[in-house]
Amino acid sequence: MMAKMTHGWLLGWVAWVLSCGTAPEDSGVLRRVLWSQSDVSHNNYRIPALIVTKDNTLLAFAEGREAGDAGDIDLLVRRSEDNGNSWSDQIVVWDQGTNSCGNPCPVIDERTGRIVLLMTWNLGSDAEGDIIRKQGDSTRVPYVTYSDDDGLTWSTPKSLYQKGKDPQWGWYATGPGV
Repeated sequence: MMAKMTHGWLLGWVAWVLSCGTAPEDSGVLRRVLWSQSDVSHNNYRIPALIVTKDNTLLAFAEGREAGDAGDIDLLVRRSEDNGNSWSDQIVVWDQGTNSCGNPCPVIDERTGRIVLLMTWNLGSDAEGDIIRKQGDSTRVPYVTYSDDDGLTWSTPKSLYQKGKDPQWGWYATGPGV
């Protein structure tokens, strides 16, 4: 019970820090920069999500972007097995070249420990407004992947288009969030 309360407090603080940009100096909050614009793998990082696995591993997800809301966007995760004191190198969950892979929404199966990650995909050449107006070359599609090894590896993403999206919808977003 104490671990869940500690993680709940931690997740609350992380959400506050992400929304405000920083924690007060005297808050006692452990500060760790997981992604920054000085990183060389992507130009910027957006749409964070954080979850605690059944084995008490923290998983922090983000989109790695080359530009703005369209184009080459990859889905990334970093892991911490020591309550956020240290973090792994980033793991690329999904990279589909110049297309957009993002909006991470992780869910933990409390019984099995499987990490299910809902996410979305669209052609990188389609702008959000065109997809909303159904004038793009494609549409926004929900996908799912999972990890059975605490976020180290991920299954091949599977489209949920047939079962998880009404054809009348234009834009579709699964996250960020939990």
